[in-house]
This record gives sequence, C-alpha cells and structure tokens, in this order.
Amino acid sequence: MKITVIGAGAMGGSYGGLLAVAGHEVNMIDAWSAHVDAINQDGLCVDGVLGDHRVRLAASTGPSGAPAELAIVFVDANNTAAAAETARAILAPGGCAITFQNGIGNVETLQAALGRERVLGGSSMCSAATCGPGHVRLTHLGRTSIGETDGAVRPRTTRVAEILSEAGLETEVVPDIMAVIWEKFALNCCINAIAATTGLRAGEMARLPELDAFQDRIIAEVMTVTEVKGIRLPTPDLPAKIKAQCRKKFNKPSMLQHVEAGRRTEIDALNGALLREAAALGIATPYNEALVALLKGRELHQMRRIHEPDLDYAAWEARIARGEED
Repeated sequence: MKITVIGAGAMGGSYGGLLAVAGHEVNMIDAWSAHVDAINQDGLCVDGVLGDHRVRLAASTGPSGAPAELAIVFVDANNTAAAAETARAILAPGGCAITFQNGIGNVETLQAALGRERVLGGSSMCSAATCGPGHVRLTHLGRTSIGETDGAVRPRTTRVAEILSEAGLETEVVPDIMAVIWEKFALNCCINAIAATTGLRAGEMARLPELDAFQDRIIAEVMTVTEVKGIRLPTPDLPAKIKAQCRKKFNKPSMLQHVEAGRRTEIDALNGALLREAAALGIATPYNEALVALLKGRELHQMRRIHEPDLDYAAWEARIARGEED
C-alpha cells in the first residue's frame, strides 16, 4: 500500500518505519528539516520493543511523491488543520486518512476538509520517543484501535487493520471508535496536564496525597462531562483504571516532554477541549479550569526560559511605564 505519514515524530516515525519494514511504500512528511534530511541521507532508525531496524524511505517537509492510498496523521493537535490540507493534497481520489492524534476534535477537522466518508478514527496506546534526527524508538507496545466513524466495517477498515498488524502493531477494528477516542482523551486529561504542570510522573503523583486528591476532582469533572454527553466508554469504571494505572506507571507523558523542551503543548485539545464541551453543556469545571491556566503559565515560562533566555524585564517595565504597552 502507498502510505504517507503526516507528522513523522516519535509515534508517526515508529508507525511509518514499521510499515516500511513490512514492505509498504511509505513517504513521510514532517516540519523538522533536520529529521527529514537525516532520513533521506541515512534512512530511518526505528528501534525499541519491536526490534532494531534501519529502513530507507522518502521524507519531505511538504507534500510530495505519488498520490497516497492512506494518509496517517500523527501531527501535534495544534497542527491538525494544516495536516488536513496536506492530506487533501497527497491523497489519491479513492484514498482515505486516519488520525491517531491525542485529544478530541481531530477527526472532525479532517472530515471538514476531506469529507466524512474519507476519514477513519484511530487510537493508539503505544508509546514512543524521538532520540534524535532520523531516530525514533517504540518504547511500549499497546493496543491500536481503528474504526469507521459511522460504525460500519468496510473492506478498507479491515485492510488497514491487517497492514498495521502485519507491521507488529496489535490492531483491532472497533464498532464505536469515537468512544475509544474519548476514553483515551479522558485518561490523558486526568494525567498528562498534571504531570506537565508539576514535573512529576504518574507514580509520583499517586504518592503525593494532595496531588492524588486533586486528580480525583479532575477525574470527577471529566466523567461528568462524558456522562452528560451520553458517551459510553469501553471501560465500565474508568476512574478506577486511571487510579490503578497511576500507581504503577512512571513513563514521561508527551505533554511533560513538550513542556521540558519549551514546545507548545496539546492542552487545548485535551483539558482545554473539556472546558469547551463543559461550557456548552452548562457544567462547571473549576478544577480543570485551574489546571489549564496553570499549565499554560508553566508552558509560557519554559518557552521563554529556553527560547528567550535574555528577556529584559526591566526594559519591559519601562515600556509599560511610558505607556507603550498595556
């Protein structure tokens, strides 16, 4: 199959690289030019839980190559609209796109650009890391779920599941993919932003009583919104699953990695999206509102510390005193 991965970072690189190892024609698109250059020069190194591989494939910073039968979208949720336009440019007339991104709203953004019938939903419980330009690592092999957004099972859905499974990625076709996406969204809302704000990993959060209790309130608000929207999550008692997982997991969430690197996080597609859903339903979510505000402050601090280390606060104050800024 001719496949284009849009967003070839840790997860996109791992999925695309393993599909190339399995014999598919894979093209990668990523904004990180050093990563693209390294892939084109030396191939992509994909190592980790499914073995060590170096695979030759094409990479670029924009649309290129033959039309794709399948576009796999793995960009940061802040860039979904741009990825949708890229998918429209590179997909063959009968091709489709699938998103494995974090958060909610990505499926709908792709459907608005490509048409509802050309978009599949997906959810990945794998974990991966970027080790450097041209080098990604699959650190945890979890379940990959895919499905049609209308609940149908079509030949293309089965085929996509087959090729992912052949690449070593354990994949299932589910009847209600949006419920699966919402469950991962809920789980991420209850863990990632707390970790990114505090710098603590899940197992550490669970062992600090004050933070453990704060998480309980985040979970309660997330579950209230989910229930009022009428979404039936696959896991009957998700709060218990979240608390149990936090006790035994010490991986570094991607949102914490982004904050540490001085990058913009996906908070607006996670807890920020929860706030929008809650407001539309008339539900108060004060703990999530506080968490979003604190995380955005932490994010701004890190971005300035890394990218503007010589910021002159005295000069800033002087401009304000002169009335040049609010």
